[in-house]
Amino acid sequence: MNSQQSNYPQVPRETSGLAIASLVTGLVGFCVPILGLAGVICGHLSLSKIRKSGGTIGGGGLAVGGLVTGYLSLAFWILYLGVIIFGLVTIDRMDRESKEEAGLPFPLGSIEIPGFPSLPEGQVIEPSGVRVSQVELVAHDGPGRAMSMRVYLPKGDPAPGSLPCVLIAPAGSNLLSGAGLDPLDDDAYHLEALPYAEAGFAVVLYSIDGGDSDGEAADEQKNEEMMRAYEAFRAAGAGTVNGRNAFEFVLRRMPVVDPGRVYAAGHSSAATLALLMAAHEPRLKGCIAYAPALDVEDHFSDILTMPGVDGSLPGLKYFAKRSSPLTHAGRIQAPVFLFFARDDEVAPLDPIEAFVGKVRVNNPDVTVKLVNEGGHYNSMIREGIPAGIEWIRAQEGKAMP
Repeated sequence: MNSQQSNYPQVPRETSGLAIASLVTGLVGFCVPILGLAGVICGHLSLSKIRKSGGTIGGGGLAVGGLVTGYLSLAFWILYLGVIIFGLVTIDRMDRESKEEAGLPFPLGSIEIPGFPSLPEGQVIEPSGVRVSQVELVAHDGPGRAMSMRVYLPKGDPAPGSLPCVLIAPAGSNLLSGAGLDPLDDDAYHLEALPYAEAGFAVVLYSIDGGDSDGEAADEQKNEEMMRAYEAFRAAGAGTVNGRNAFEFVLRRMPVVDPGRVYAAGHSSAATLALLMAAHEPRLKGCIAYAPALDVEDHFSDILTMPGVDGSLPGLKYFAKRSSPLTHAGRIQAPVFLFFARDDEVAPLDPIEAFVGKVRVNNPDVTVKLVNEGGHYNSMIREGIPAGIEWIRAQEGKAMP
């Protein structure tokens, strides 16, 4: 009887606790990596114990399930960690590349020069007799292809190639966006350009990509407009593409200008751009900068440390360095005239020494003029522009009418 009973399969008396633990830990391993490994270990141990039990211990299916879920959870975490490591390595590589790129000039040579319309006849500003006209580039498919240029020509009928020329951008940008030009009407702003034309120079006042909004939109729309303006300004190399286009317009549409006697000038943010132009455009005869931001990184030091700023203004950390005259000071070969007021609360005087020192490594021709008062704007109008005109005359090596 006993021998007959021994031929029947043994009914397991218990389920392996290790098998149960294997399945549970294998499943939880998707949340806690170490438990996936525990599920695999428990699964193997339980299967071994079940095989040796002679059928008295069950739970083989649970153990297999624990092994499957354990191995899957381990594979999930290996893949997850691999993605993270790959991402960190990629971010680090991109960060290093961005740091290197931030010290390089903007790639103006890779950006196409647009076609230019002919210069209109324009209108005469009395009593100076200066003739002013405005042209519009209307393409919308790339940096510097939709911009305005206002041209001032001195009184008289100048001979071809006889005039020096001054390129000026409008001031008032926050160095995160560009600036447009008002329509050429009775309210057109002439104060920062007309004096040069009255002194005998041709002048081209040009817009900068990424003109800011008018401030009347809702907050959310303002933020979107700000981001679009920033991206357009950054794509235009902080306005250097626009300045390059203005220079090319002079060469192609203004035969009265001597191509070897073109200067860049500007006030405040436009002065910062004038210095960037001097670093990027070797054809310039000289550069006049009234109260520029010389160290844009320092100018944005508070913003750069704000949480989430890279989400709103992508790449600002490196763009601030790349758009800073201090970064490119050693590339400036043309003579430079810097003007500041000691009571200027907008443009700090602290970076002057460092900037001038970097320029003078390769270019000794740097003139710095400081006045005691007048603040950020009035000092430029009253003393800065007249001094800049006299500086240009000295560069020309002859008296201007």
